[in-house]
Amino acid sequence: MPDKPRDPSDYLPLPDFWLHILLVLGDGPSHGYAIGKMMRERSDGRLSPTTGTLYHGLRRLHEEGLIREAAVSSSDEGKGPRRQYFKLTPFGRRVFRAEASRLQAVLTAARRNKLVTGRS
Repeated sequence: MPDKPRDPSDYLPLPDFWLHILLVLGDGPSHGYAIGKMMRERSDGRLSPTTGTLYHGLRRLHEEGLIREAAVSSSDEGKGPRRQYFKLTPFGRRVFRAEASRLQAVLTAARRNKLVTGRS
């Protein structure tokens, strides 16, 4: 019997850490170091994952089918370590969109209740 199709809402709310990994991978395939760097930049340093924490998150997202390995490449001019690239799966993109919709609904309610104003 085939597996039941998964519902993106089963993953909500996404852990903040996972959300930011998926957000970075929304730009396209990337390797671990670049993912961590972009997470730090986009969160103004609030998220600064260690290598172990980042790769644990990547492994979990891979196990859940939200990301997949995209490629392995050697670094520039063949010097240094090989890099493992990751990319969003179609299911991962659907989960991210579901989370974005959920967050938008929260923000809309907060605006309606005058807890936040405008686009802030």
